[in-house]
Amino acid sequence: MNISCPSCLALHWRDEKHTNSTTANPTFGNCCNSGNLSIPLLPNPPAALQRLYDGNDTQSREFRQNLWKYNRAFAFTSLGVAEDHSVNLGRRGPPVFRIQGELFHRSGSLLPDPGRSPTYSQLYIYEPRNALEYRIRNNSDLRPDTLNVLQSIMNTDNPYAQLYASASQILSSIRNAPDAEMRLRPAPGVHRRSGSLPTADEVAVILPGNGSEGDFRDIILRTRPGPLHRISEMHPAYAPLQYPLLFPLGTSGWHPDIPYVRPGKRSVTATLSRYTQFRIHERLGEYSTILRGGRLFQRYLVDMWAATDQQRLSFLRKNQGVLRAALYSGLEDAVEADDTADLNEIGQRVVLPSSYVGGPRHMQQQFQDSMAVARFFRKVDLFITITANPDWREIQEALLPGQTSYDRPDLISRVFHMKIHSIIKEISETGIFGKAVAHVYTIEFQKRGLPHMHLLIFLTGPDKLLTPDDIDSAIRARWPDPVSEPLLFETVKRCMVHGPCGIANPSAPCMENGKCTKNYPKPFTAFTSLDEHGYPKYIRPNDGRSYDVGGIPVDNRWIVPHNPYLSAK
Repeated sequence: MNISCPSCLALHWRDEKHTNSTTANPTFGNCCNSGNLSIPLLPNPPAALQRLYDGNDTQSREFRQNLWKYNRAFAFTSLGVAEDHSVNLGRRGPPVFRIQGELFHRSGSLLPDPGRSPTYSQLYIYEPRNALEYRIRNNSDLRPDTLNVLQSIMNTDNPYAQLYASASQILSSIRNAPDAEMRLRPAPGVHRRSGSLPTADEVAVILPGNGSEGDFRDIILRTRPGPLHRISEMHPAYAPLQYPLLFPLGTSGWHPDIPYVRPGKRSVTATLSRYTQFRIHERLGEYSTILRGGRLFQRYLVDMWAATDQQRLSFLRKNQGVLRAALYSGLEDAVEADDTADLNEIGQRVVLPSSYVGGPRHMQQQFQDSMAVARFFRKVDLFITITANPDWREIQEALLPGQTSYDRPDLISRVFHMKIHSIIKEISETGIFGKAVAHVYTIEFQKRGLPHMHLLIFLTGPDKLLTPDDIDSAIRARWPDPVSEPLLFETVKRCMVHGPCGIANPSAPCMENGKCTKNYPKPFTAFTSLDEHGYPKYIRPNDGRSYDVGGIPVDNRWIVPHNPYLSAK
């Protein structure tokens, strides 16, 4: 990753360039789309916080390991979401943050309810010593000295900490309006600046009453008890209030008025998805706290994607008439079948069109397209599974100091995207298996959070794998020679050995009722053969080759079928 975007200086690999750009003058689309999006870079964090991000002492390492917990201790808003913890039960590897349903940020009263300890933004209106005591009490598993350092940073450098403290003082001084509230609302024209943070004078207004006068995007501050207020993802403070350790200086997040310039075309505004893409690229001259967030970075990505998806769903819900939803929903059919039908009982269905990725119509359309390909080209010739490898050289070389690949899901996805397109190009254009006339694939994510692709290849008649010799020329299921094929041998040993499971490891994920669901170990076979349905049984010679994998001797019966050329790439 050593090529910078000429427009925004984001770092890229050469294979990420636009296909219509040259190698000598590459342009890129995933960052700023060749200069169409211009956002100020993140400012450098306070020196004390940067030391915690970069240091190698015990305190810094503990801070990075528990960064998401420290962020929770200083967040102004709470996170409302149903987290799926089952994905982390009984699994190997680092934890995965997976959610179900809707995600939103909430803000409550500036004063805690009687008898309850202050949390979130309530702690910013207390004297620093008292606030620190509450934070230490609420986060007994975190270091008090680190909490003290972070609190000092927030109170000194984060403008929202000062704004919330000022709001509390102002509201408390209003005697004749107990229902008074303050709203964080950017003043007219503030959004259209280059994204700089609005000052307190620009965003705060005092409104008496029950809040019905304001805009739905306002952040409401009040001292009286009441229900939690949901914060709109369209407010520029949506992200910095929830992730103060990623935006320690209160840098504004996305808002719907960020310009997205398209030369020669009508001006539009940048979407949240496009904005987030810009933010998660490493750049020359920018110190990104976001990319150093570890598990907090994962939560930020999930949060931004959930907000993006919810915006799309909201648009579809509000534009059902444009989508001619009645033709989908069956309401007209229901009325024609029974003109006395109660439409209130039938209900109002929100239709997701096929353009909504992941929706039922989209999935059905993709399935029907795939089946049409299969009907035309008949039998599938190759079924290839490609799994992301967190130890790929491109990923390891792009990591920041002290990071592991699991700290950077962005790098894993980008490199995986490059790899699969390179493989498809070699199969479809170079013809490593012969002439490929069609391919179909789907991408899924494992429980470990790694992407993998299932790829179906259709070959022309002369290149189809019809005989055992044809199959052996493309697929192996045995140990390679460690002397003549050292790279392939190491790859097979690290990635292409099943389990081991069975008696050696009865708790393996593939084990059910004491048996391997993948039917390993396979029996030894002296030669490749085809069963009555045309499925191959690969050659697995009993040649005495056995190598230690995880302290267990593994022979050819445990080797996963693979293509030597692709596996060694």
